Amino acid sequence: MDIINRSRDEERVLSAKEDPQAKNSFLTEEQDHILRLTSKILGRTISRSDDEWSVGFIAVSEAIDSFEPSKGSFWSYASVVIKSRLTDAFRKQKRTYNEISVSPDTFSGEVDEENESLNIQLEVTDKIAVESLGVNNSLKMELDALNAELSVFDISLKDLYECSPKSSKTKQSCSMIVNAIFLPPPIVRMIRETKKLPIKDILNRIKISSKIIDRHRKYLIAVSIILDGDYPFITEYVKDLIN
Repeated sequence: MDIINRSRDEERVLSAKEDPQAKNSFLTEEQDHILRLTSKILGRTISRSDDEWSVGFIAVSEAIDSFEPSKGSFWSYASVVIKSRLTDAFRKQKRTYNEISVSPDTFSGEVDEENESLNIQLEVTDKIAVESLGVNNSLKMELDALNAELSVFDISLKDLYECSPKSSKTKQSCSMIVNAIFLPPPIVRMIRETKKLPIKDILNRIKISSKIIDRHRKYLIAVSIILDGDYPFITEYVKDLIN
């Protein structure tokens, strides 16, 4: 889905939030996208006959009700809600045991929905995904897609790590800049079109040193692309930058 469609979708979502008929139309028209997005989050293909499809569909409906423009891209926000609801659904499928035998597969990073130790396995898998980005299939797919998207900006994932703010003061400054980028109307589209950070436009929105913006240019571009795109797992690492 291109950036123009995304902008239109967010307008439709805001209308759907107030109009039940518009909401039903949006959900009906976006069924294929919801199915693909839910499959992407699961790391496997599903169909409309699967329970996960219902969970994903309901999660998007819920995301519409709670969406605000300040939260960035609607589909990025919806992806986080879908992931959360899928995790809840998997955990509810199994009883909670006071004592549970944990198999070695629990620590493999692969989630087996039939595993009796699913509750623990989901927690371990989340921890592994944070500590070792390569073990989670869906996360790896997102990293590959992000790496390709950032390459047109001459930015690599290594650059993203090296230019990330280290001090709390700098992190706070970067958070202010990211929030300024997504103030209505968001200027992330300008970033995509020009392949540059619109420093003058940002300075018109907030009072901050242009040196800080320039010093963390690659990081700020990358974070903007992540928040504006369909990167639910990676968004978890940067979503705190948006107030």
